[in-house]
Amino acid sequence: MSIFLDQQELSDLTGYYKKSKQAEWLSRRGWNFELSRLGKVKVLRRYAEMKLGMPADTTINKSTEPDFSSLT
Repeated sequence: MSIFLDQQELSDLTGYYKKSKQAEWLSRRGWNFELSRLGKVKVLRRYAEMKLGMPADTTINKSTEPDFSSLT
């Protein structure tokens, strides 16, 4: 599975198959996206999941304190 939504997924999301209409739909709704060199709309899969309400992955340990428990 790609890190980007594929053409079918973008079409399902936006309701448009034409690239320019997909970009317009995303822009109007405040979505971040990029255009490839060939003009294809690129939306990160994780970003789309986050925008659609899927909770962010919180399994990453964000502690900045050292773990001294293994020293004893």
